[in-house]
Amino acid sequence: MRNKFKAFYFILFLSFGIIGPYRAIYFTQKGFSGTQIGILIGIVPILSIFSQPVWSALSDVFHTRRLLLVIGCLGVSAAMVGVGLGNSFTANFIFFTLFSIFITPIGPIGTAFVLDYLDEIEKPETLSLIRVWGSIGFGLSSLVLGIVLMDQRLELFPWLLVGIYLLLGVVSLTLPESRIETKQSEIKLKELFQLAKNASFMIFLAGMVFIGATLLIANNFQAVFLLSLNASSLLIGITVALPALLEIPMLIITPTLMKNFRTRQLIIAGAVLMPIRWGLFYIIQNPAWMIPAQILNGVATISIDIAGVSYIDKSIPPKWRATGQGLYSTAAFAIGPGIGNFIAGNILDRFDVRAIWGLNLVLGMIGLVLVFLALWIFGGPVEELSYESK
Repeated sequence: MRNKFKAFYFILFLSFGIIGPYRAIYFTQKGFSGTQIGILIGIVPILSIFSQPVWSALSDVFHTRRLLLVIGCLGVSAAMVGVGLGNSFTANFIFFTLFSIFITPIGPIGTAFVLDYLDEIEKPETLSLIRVWGSIGFGLSSLVLGIVLMDQRLELFPWLLVGIYLLLGVVSLTLPESRIETKQSEIKLKELFQLAKNASFMIFLAGMVFIGATLLIANNFQAVFLLSLNASSLLIGITVALPALLEIPMLIITPTLMKNFRTRQLIIAGAVLMPIRWGLFYIIQNPAWMIPAQILNGVATISIDIAGVSYIDKSIPPKWRATGQGLYSTAAFAIGPGIGNFIAGNILDRFDVRAIWGLNLVLGMIGLVLVFLALWIFGGPVEELSYESK
């Protein structure tokens, strides 16, 4: 069963290695302006604000996680067919809107599947050992696309995604539904609303809005930045893939880190390092210096993708696991990125791509302050438990 979850993460992040780094360049080659690119990129997280919590809650209430995953994968594939065939901005906007609606449930519901499985085998601390396969997939796809396809073959961008999401749908069909009971779910909905009254929890989500925005902006515009520095296709592929490759050893040692450090310490460490990364991006003139700057990404991944997920999971009753991950994903990868990518697109039109890193630096500092307030000043929304005590 573990291998099925590894395959799920590998294929899902295989798609992320194509979507994130190269869609801005793909739309640039279609002749769209910076503002239009900002709208197309920003529509995904903006629509996620509304659709992601709904998808996730439906999966918990009706116990239909597997079905919703398959529907999401098929919907993404159909939408990318439209992107591949449509040349106008209007057509691409319509199909990216559909893409946005269908892609939103896949990540949070998939994470809920994995967390359910790890609870059943009583090994919740090993999440990173499954998630590491996502980093392998991301690194592989972003590297291959950068080296092989960047020059003249980016028209394959949507068609690669069609095939990948069809394959992900097949894998999703093999995943088991959770054994957690869903009876009387409507009565226990009040458990979720109680979290809205918790200052620490809400401030933490607010901080993740700003931090998540920086990560998505970087993912979307770093290849454009490298092109502005006259970087070769080989260097672009290596630089874009490097963060995912560096995540692999960090994720492997994460179970040890989770046993020896508190969750909030790991989150704060990542929140501190990310503004440093954006500051380095801002001053870089030689594209080769992007490679050492990417080293900081490893801790950021543990902070957001592992420690953050764990923190939220401790805050939400198990029966609402997918809903909790949907709320977290909405904060980190929808609200902030939706606004941030639109602003970044306008900055690209009015200034240059370097100014985007100045925006990231400001957003990262705001996120750091809010997360510090949530975790260190107000304390956590739940008692932090070590894995050994469970």
